Amino acid sequence: MDAAPVRRAGTAHRHIAPIREVYRLKRFVQVFVYGTILGTEPFYWFVLHYSPVQMIVGLAIGLMIATSAIEGAFNQMFKLRKRSSYPSIFLVELGVRASAADAARGALVTVRELLDVSAAFVALREADTLSLEASDGVPSQLIAAFLQEDGARDAMRLLEPVGVHITQPEPACLVFVPIVAWQKPLGVLGLVAPRYSGDVKDKELLVGIGNAIGLSLEDLRQKEGLQQSLSLLSATLDSTGDGIVVVDRSGAIVNFNRRFKDIWQIPDQVLETGDNNRVISYALTQLEDPEEFLHKLTEVYTYDEAEGYDTIHFKDGRAFERYSQPHRLNDVVVGRVWSFRDITDRKQSEETIRHLAYHDALTDLPNRALFQDRLTVALAQARRVGQGLAVMFLDLDRFKLINDTLGHGAGDELLKSLAIELGALVRQGDTVARVGGDEFTLLLTGVSREDVEQVAQRALDTVRRTRVVTGQELRVTTSIGIAFFPRDGADVESLLRNADTAMYRAKQQGRDNYQTYAPAMSAEILDRVSLEAELRRATNHGEFVLHYQPQVEASTGRITGAEALIRWNHPDRGLIPPREFISVAEECGLIIPIGDWVLETAARQNKEWQERGLPRITVTVNVAARQFEQNLVEKIAHVLDGVGLDASSLEIEITESTTINDPDFAAGILAQVRMMGVHVSIDDFGTGYSSLSYLKRFRIDRLKIDRSFVSDLITDQNDAAIATAMILMAHGLGLTVVAEGVETVAQLNFLLEQGCDHLQGYLLGRPMPAEDFERLLEAGAVVEMPGEDEITRRRRIRNLA
Repeated sequence: MDAAPVRRAGTAHRHIAPIREVYRLKRFVQVFVYGTILGTEPFYWFVLHYSPVQMIVGLAIGLMIATSAIEGAFNQMFKLRKRSSYPSIFLVELGVRASAADAARGALVTVRELLDVSAAFVALREADTLSLEASDGVPSQLIAAFLQEDGARDAMRLLEPVGVHITQPEPACLVFVPIVAWQKPLGVLGLVAPRYSGDVKDKELLVGIGNAIGLSLEDLRQKEGLQQSLSLLSATLDSTGDGIVVVDRSGAIVNFNRRFKDIWQIPDQVLETGDNNRVISYALTQLEDPEEFLHKLTEVYTYDEAEGYDTIHFKDGRAFERYSQPHRLNDVVVGRVWSFRDITDRKQSEETIRHLAYHDALTDLPNRALFQDRLTVALAQARRVGQGLAVMFLDLDRFKLINDTLGHGAGDELLKSLAIELGALVRQGDTVARVGGDEFTLLLTGVSREDVEQVAQRALDTVRRTRVVTGQELRVTTSIGIAFFPRDGADVESLLRNADTAMYRAKQQGRDNYQTYAPAMSAEILDRVSLEAELRRATNHGEFVLHYQPQVEASTGRITGAEALIRWNHPDRGLIPPREFISVAEECGLIIPIGDWVLETAARQNKEWQERGLPRITVTVNVAARQFEQNLVEKIAHVLDGVGLDASSLEIEITESTTINDPDFAAGILAQVRMMGVHVSIDDFGTGYSSLSYLKRFRIDRLKIDRSFVSDLITDQNDAAIATAMILMAHGLGLTVVAEGVETVAQLNFLLEQGCDHLQGYLLGRPMPAEDFERLLEAGAVVEMPGEDEITRRRRIRNLA
């Protein structure tokens, strides 16, 4: 290899202005720092009285530290200056070359001048191979071997320098630098250096040089192809999607492409005349707003240098962007170029997107955002003219049940049907919107209270009408809340909030009705929020207690079980029954931790009674619907293992509503519970949606007769017949029966005559604290049957024995 270029490269970079500035600054810093160090020596000699050895050692250490710091800092500064200046040098040097091949050779000259390399070469990519373009100091046959190395391919793939070790013609380092233009690899620059150090190790510098060479080569290639591009101009104009026409200063059309003719559908005989005025006259007949077209035309032609842009709309629905710019020749304006781009599809897409942003995708009704905008406008108009308006909030009742039982497809079909029907109830200027899954809002303007109530009643009648959805006959209802302006609110937020509050009251009133907002409703909502907060505090502070109500075996009077009933021991209000807080706990999710606490507390209490040697009983725990869906099997197993209670001493009680959402899932859970040995009873049977198929599908142990049937057994023949049938049916299915709510002797005797297995109610024992129930067990766990005759009493005693 030629050693002379190496010596040149070692000093050439010093002649570059940015590098010279750093060298001068380095010399100035060295003089200043070394002078400062030497200048402080007298201070150490005369003031601090250092010995000669201390002086020499201190001076040596100071000079070493200063030298190390200066060299480190300025090496970094040299590196940064090179990274910023070297690529610019390549761009300047190669930009004046006549061709890409000449630029490749010139790049090697500049490389040898700036970098510490022994040799260099440039190879450019052609198809999938690299071909040598120029070399300096390396034989071409050796370069061909180098290009077969993985390093060349890796450099172009990774777009960063890759170094490899070579042994020919002598041991050295070969660095492949990717030549890149606009993130596109064009080839590689090969650098051969004695060591992998200095500039050839600075990847960022080499990347900048590779990009500079690539941009220069790409620019020259484009210039070489310019002449060929000019020859294709006419064909390109005809193939472009934009319509283009060129008009000279005299108003004559000097050029146009086929797309321009197709857009405006101008006859050939008109275009052939070259008369721009005739073309404009023909075009005006096709536009929606010809006056605006002419105004923009006049505005642009007023100034030669003016550029124009606007959008024009055709009567047939098409839309085009119109661009105009001066046509220059040798920096002199000689005419004007007009281009027309079809944006019909884009405008339609924008309109579709705008529509979707303000309309519900399922029903195509206005969504919440558009409804609020229209309400804002309606409020402003109502204030101006002194008229009232009303906002109605509709929420379908138990809509989730439809989705869960018939599928979301049926729910969607129902919503679309209701959207059409609700829209038919209001006037053209009113608004019906879908603001949630099963929530609709209506905006009625310029109406009286009587008008609004009539619309609400028609809405109730419309929704509750029986309809067929996906082959199923459905009958749904809705709850409606109404708020009036200005009585119930003066702004959008207040009206919507109060209409929602009134709708909630309609839900509380049994659904399928409408309610008009009253201030007292908001107070109830606040009370509910306060109750929820207190419930959370009670859950965290352990304010709940359990009472136990005896379950008595009818044939013996023996207490065989107890139902665990929760009470809230409020610090101010005392004991609060569950009917006042359980529904709130279910809605806000607190029923999960509360239910878990009840399950564990009841199980632990029963285990304590057993350990004391008291009569063995079964404790019944009510399980809520949400608790039923939250890993119930695992929780029961965890509690039983934790307290050491036998599974047969626990019974879980569910209502039919617990299983209505997913009967198959519920059946699987109950089967797992019974496999553990835990008893299962079902309460409220026959009071809701259940059917006999439920008793067949769900594997249970006991059926409870609801207190609603027991309370009127004596006075209502229907209730008596139902209770009798339930006892017979349960026995036929191998189930035991417990009747709850037994409060009179007549009820007791009727149930005994019908063969009811177990009894529960105030007549036999009220819910009581654990201590009181424990005393019952200690007393023998036997309850006297009120009103029984002597024969019945003796029979019961024999059974008890």
